[in-house]
Amino acid sequence: MARGSAASRRSVSVRATRLGVAAGWWLLTLGAGSHLAAPPQPTNDSRPLHDANADDLAAGKRAYVAQCALCHGMDGSGGYGPSLLVPVLARASDDTGLLRVVDQGIPNLMPGYGRANGPRRTWQLAAYVRRLIAGTPTAALSGDATRGRAVYQERGCASCHVLAGAGRAYGPDLSSIGAQRGPAYLKEALLRPGARVPDGHVVVTARPKDTRSIRGVRVSEDAFWVYVRDPGGPIHRYWKSDLEALEREAGASLMPAYGTQRTATEIDDLVAYLASLRGAR
Repeated sequence: MARGSAASRRSVSVRATRLGVAAGWWLLTLGAGSHLAAPPQPTNDSRPLHDANADDLAAGKRAYVAQCALCHGMDGSGGYGPSLLVPVLARASDDTGLLRVVDQGIPNLMPGYGRANGPRRTWQLAAYVRRLIAGTPTAALSGDATRGRAVYQERGCASCHVLAGAGRAYGPDLSSIGAQRGPAYLKEALLRPGARVPDGHVVVTARPKDTRSIRGVRVSEDAFWVYVRDPGGPIHRYWKSDLEALEREAGASLMPAYGTQRTATEIDDLVAYLASLRGAR
């Protein structure tokens, strides 16, 4: 019994030794291969963002298209998120602030991409955004803001939009639209309102079983109720089981297109006026 136990222990010891040698060789090989195939992640670049070269900007643009364009627009002029084509970003007034926002995000508003991208790509993405900010969106403002204000008032835009507390909240609030959207976005919104419908302004048609249909903007909706504001202003509440149909119109807007109603100069003037609206200062 003792001899068997000793033999058993020696056998276990030999196998453990062989496994240890094999494991050590495997780890050594893996470590060498990893060292050759995947160099350590570079630390955060200490250069100013405006020193980014063409390769940095190309990499930053790829990251921007993949991670940012859905909300901020391919050209940075805004969409679900605010425009980046402004002289100074409210939450990122300098390189340090911009890197922090790209790395950590904004709570409840924007995700951070630092963990997914790593320090180097985060720096490149921030550098590309800085290049967008450093662009010259004012060059696109060929109109006159004073004349644009007259067009705004003449067209009765306040019947659908609130500006500095005045007007009706049927469409988006325009009080700080110039800080949220770039000139290209604003011009497209005037010429082709359905191209990028603002979030929260989905057009629906509610068809009740026992009364007339209402086409308007959906105010809110859950599993049981839907609230629809019609162009006249009233809000209608419907129990969904009482509807024959609730039709949602993707890419539709109740705002009229101004391309056929105004000259190119008037459109440019109106864009210049809207771009000047930046809220209370």
